[in-house]
Amino acid sequence: MAISGDLEPGGARTSAEYVVLLRRLKERSGLTYRQLEERAAERGDVLARSTLADVLRRDALPRAEVVAALVRACGPEEDVAEWLAARERLAEGERLAGAERAERAERPEASGGDDVPESDRVPESDRVPDVGRVPGTGRAPEDEAAEGRAAEGEAAGGGRTRTVPLTPLVALASLGTVVLLVIAAVVLLPDGERTGDSKGADPEASMNPAATPLAAGPTPGWSRVRPVGAPTLCLTDGEARVDGDTKTVAVQRPCTEAVPPRTYLQRESDGLYVIKWDHPDHGAACLTVLDGGPFHGMLEPWPWKACRGGSTAQRFRIEPAPGGGTDHWRFRPAQDAEPLCVGIRESAEDPDGSQGSDKAGAVVVAQRCTVQDANGQVFIIEPE
Repeated sequence: MAISGDLEPGGARTSAEYVVLLRRLKERSGLTYRQLEERAAERGDVLARSTLADVLRRDALPRAEVVAALVRACGPEEDVAEWLAARERLAEGERLAGAERAERAERPEASGGDDVPESDRVPESDRVPDVGRVPGTGRAPEDEAAEGRAAEGEAAGGGRTRTVPLTPLVALASLGTVVLLVIAAVVLLPDGERTGDSKGADPEASMNPAATPLAAGPTPGWSRVRPVGAPTLCLTDGEARVDGDTKTVAVQRPCTEAVPPRTYLQRESDGLYVIKWDHPDHGAACLTVLDGGPFHGMLEPWPWKACRGGSTAQRFRIEPAPGGGTDHWRFRPAQDAEPLCVGIRESAEDPDGSQGSDKAGAVVVAQRCTVQDANGQVFIIEPE
C-alpha cells in the first residue's frame, strides 16, 4: 500500500534506500528542520534538528523513535506503523547479517584461518590473549624456565647437565635459611607496610581507583549490560541534549531496541576493561568518558573507530558490586583519581540530578560513587 504520497517504505531493500525515502518525505513536507522540530514538540515527540540533519545525511538505519517523530511531523499518524514495520524488517536483516559476520570471524581461530579473507578476520586487538603462554613462543612459562635452567647447566658443565640431589640435611638447612630471611624482612619493614597492619593505612584507599587492587572481573566477550535498577533496559547509544546541542552517548533503552550496536568487553593485560561497541554501519568504537564541556562525564562512542590504545578515558575497572549477586558489577573509570562510578542520570541537562532511573533514554555518566541508592551504579553483565 502506498503511503505518504507514493512513497513505499516497505519496498526499501537496504538502510540506504530507506533513508532516501525519509529524505524525500522531508522534502515533500516543505518544512525546514526547525519547523519539523517544532511540529514534533507539539505532538509530544523529541526531534532535534541537528539529530535529524545527521540522520538524513547518513545511510545508517535511524532509531525507531526518530522515524516515528519525523513521520508524525510530516504527515498523518496512521502512516507511522508502515514506516516502523519496514524499519524493523531491515533492522532484523542487519542483525542476522552481523551474526553471520561474527560467526565467520570466529572460524579462523579454530581452523587456523589460512583460507579466510583478511577482511573477515578478527582484529588482533580484539583477540583474547592466552595468558598461560609466553608471548611469541606459544609455550608455558614453566617450560621456558626449565629450558633456561638446563641451558645454564650445560654452559657451566662443558655441555653436560649434572643433577646433584639434595640430602635431607642440606634441604633442612636451606629451609631454615628461608625462614630466617622472612622473619628478618617482617621485622625490618615499617609499621605501615606490614601485612595486616592498619597503621599508616589510608581510610580512603578502598574507594581510590589507584589504590584498590583489581578484583576478578566478568568474562570478556559479547555481552549485554543492564542496570540493576531498571533490568528491562540495556546500555546502548542514544541522543543527549544539553543547552540546545545534541551528542550521541551511552543511554539506557529497552533491551529489544538496544542492538545495534553490540557490546564487547575486552579485558586488557593489566586487568582493566575496554567497552567496545560494534555497529554494522559505523564499525568499532570504544566508550570514552568525556572530560569537560556540557556533556562532561557522559560516555561517548564517537568518533567511531577511534579506539586509542592505552587511553585511560577508555579503560574501566569492573568490580563485583558490594553485597550484590555474582552477576552484579560496578564500573569505575580508570582515568580519575577520585572515586567515580558509572551510573544512570535521568536528566542530561542536570549534572546534580537524581542518581538511578528507570526511564528509557536516561544517560550513562561517570559520577561520585555512592553508598545510598547504590543500585543506580550497579549493572548486570550477562553473555549476549
